[in-house]
Amino acid sequence: MTLPRVMGWDLAAEQSGVALPDGTTTVIKAKKVTGRARTFDDDMRRLDLVDRRSTELIAAYEPTLAVIEDYAAGIRGNPVHRLAECGGKVRLNCWRAGVPVALVNVQHVKEYATGKGGASKSQMATAALSRAGLVFPTEDECDAWWIRAMGCDWLGHPVVDLPKAQRAVLAKVKDWPEMAR
Repeated sequence: MTLPRVMGWDLAAEQSGVALPDGTTTVIKAKKVTGRARTFDDDMRRLDLVDRRSTELIAAYEPTLAVIEDYAAGIRGNPVHRLAECGGKVRLNCWRAGVPVALVNVQHVKEYATGKGGASKSQMATAALSRAGLVFPTEDECDAWWIRAMGCDWLGHPVVDLPKAQRAVLAKVKDWPEMAR
C-alpha cells in the first residue's frame, strides 16, 4: 500500500512552518526588518520567497494532498493582508501542480492535537512530545506537523494514536477535497 504524500502548511505573515510528506519539517522565513518601518519592497521579497519556496517544495515532494491552516477569524490590520497574500501564493501553487487542498480551522488543529480548541503553543508542543516523541525547532513547524497529521488521518493513515474524541474533529472540517481515500 502506498502511503499518501501529505504536506501541512502553517502559514504566517513572518514565518511559515511546513510539514513534508516524509514527516520532516521546515520553515519559510524572510529576513526580519529591524530598525525601520517595513516597506513595499520588504513585503514583495517575502511574497516572492513564499512563492519560490512553496513551488520548489511542491515540485520536490509531489504531495497528494496539501492541508493548509485557514485564516483565523478576527485578525485585523496589515499582517492579515501579508498572510492572505502568502496563503494565496501557496494555494495557487498547489492548484497549478494539481494538488488538492484542504483548509483547516486553527481551533480544529488545536482540538485534534490536544483535545482543546483554545490550546496554547506550549500545549501543542507537549502533545507532540507525549504522543509522538517529537520536539520541533519552531512553533510553526510543530503546528504544521499537526496539520499534516490531520490530513494523513483523514486519508486513513494516522501518524499518531489519539483518543476518539480528538479524531472526531476531522468530521468538523468542511473543506476536505473530493478524492479517493
